[in-house]
Amino acid sequence: MAKKKRPSVQWAKYEELAHKIVEELMPHAVVTLDDHPYGHETETPRQIDVSARWKDGENEYLLIVQVKDLSRPADINTVGTFRSVIQDVGAHKGVLICSGGFAKKARTYAQKLGIGLYQLHDASSREWALELTIPIIWTTLNPEFHLSARFATSVAGQVRIDPKKGFPFSEDGGQTRTTVSDYFASAWNDGTFDRTPGRHEKQVRTGLDMPYLDSAGMEVWGKLDLEFTYEVRRQSWLGQYRPNDCRGLLDFIESDLFIPSYMNLSDLPTTRDDTWIEVGDPDEVALNTVGMLITTEQYGITDDSGRMFLQRFERVG
Repeated sequence: MAKKKRPSVQWAKYEELAHKIVEELMPHAVVTLDDHPYGHETETPRQIDVSARWKDGENEYLLIVQVKDLSRPADINTVGTFRSVIQDVGAHKGVLICSGGFAKKARTYAQKLGIGLYQLHDASSREWALELTIPIIWTTLNPEFHLSARFATSVAGQVRIDPKKGFPFSEDGGQTRTTVSDYFASAWNDGTFDRTPGRHEKQVRTGLDMPYLDSAGMEVWGKLDLEFTYEVRRQSWLGQYRPNDCRGLLDFIESDLFIPSYMNLSDLPTTRDDTWIEVGDPDEVALNTVGMLITTEQYGITDDSGRMFLQRFERVG
């Protein structure tokens, strides 16, 4: 009697990776490795590498996945054999995964039958890391603000204006202080000020307290009214991102669409080089992109970003 051939360690690890990815993509389902659903036509349990069961109301669903770690593309016969298993166990959906990809006729046949064809990607694996790049749109929102200030005092004196920060003022009667530049940056960064591209109406603050020096060099306070007008300009660039830590499925039916089950975005690029292409309308690029697209928006104002123009400063009194 011939001994049953045991699966290789390599194949078993590929199967385990498939199980992990399906679990991540279907957290609502019960995902089982090496399942044996009953075959109604063959009247015997059928070995399934990975299965997923879930309910939607009173309806129960079954997805079955067969995994093949092959060096060559799976052919049309592989798809046909799997179709009979889907029918036998009454699965609502069948998925074939092959490390070697799929032949063209196998793709066409599987598409007609509604069978999914995928390849696994694991960036941390030497065996199953694909040459995968993902398009990324990098957008910067740059505000330029203009300021009008009206300062009412009863005692003549001198206002100290920092060339970078502007002049100081207080919103709580002098208990804490800020500057016009820091005030705008804080309101911009936390979303108080609208970041929509275009020109924005004045933001008016009245009755603020502002310190200044009298003729004897002593600090005294006056009342300050501020009016902000600012314009937001948007610039966008299109580049390619190769994630260092991700896994998921590469879809052979939907134009090699990558479906991530896990992705660590901490390694997103923080600088651009000359390979990035400036685009006029990032929304149009997103609509015309097939598959996954990462978008990142840079809007924060730091000490060396953003520009302020002191348009008018009037002293009354």
